[in-house]
Amino acid sequence: MLGNIFAATLFISQVSTAQSLSLWIGIVIFIGGILLMFSHRRSLDEAFEQPISGQKVTFETRKYRRRVVVAGMITSLGIMISAIYWVEEPRAFASLILIILGTLTAILGFAIIDMYSVGLQALARTDEPDRKKLIDEYLKKRQQANTQKDDQG
Repeated sequence: MLGNIFAATLFISQVSTAQSLSLWIGIVIFIGGILLMFSHRRSLDEAFEQPISGQKVTFETRKYRRRVVVAGMITSLGIMISAIYWVEEPRAFASLILIILGTLTAILGFAIIDMYSVGLQALARTDEPDRKKLIDEYLKKRQQANTQKDDQG
C-alpha cells in the first residue's frame, strides 16, 4: 500500500516536472520564433541595400515570405508546446500533440521547398564580373599563343 502511494506521488511529480519543462521549452521556442522574424527582416533589408535585378527582387521577396511564415509557425509551435502545461484531458492532449506534429511537418515541408529554391537560385546565378575576367584572361592567353606561333613561323 505504501509502495503504491509512493509510486503515485513519484508519477505526479514527474508529470508536473514534464509539464513545467514543456512550459519553459515552449517559451524559449516562442522567443526564438520572434527573433527569427526580425533576423529574416534584417536579411531582406541587407539584400535590398545592394543594386539587384528584378528577378532577384522577386526571389528575395518570396524567400522572405517563406521564411517569415516558417518563423510564425515556429512561434505558434512554442505557444502550443507551452499549452501542454495546462492540458489535463487526454483527448485534448492527443489533439494538441497531433496539431504540433502537423505543424512540424509543415515546417519541414517549407524548409525543403526553401532549400531547393535557394539551391536552384545559386545554380542559376552568374557572376558577370568574374565571367568577364575569365573570358578576358582566356582571350589574352590565346592572343599570346597566336603571337608566339607567328614569331616561330
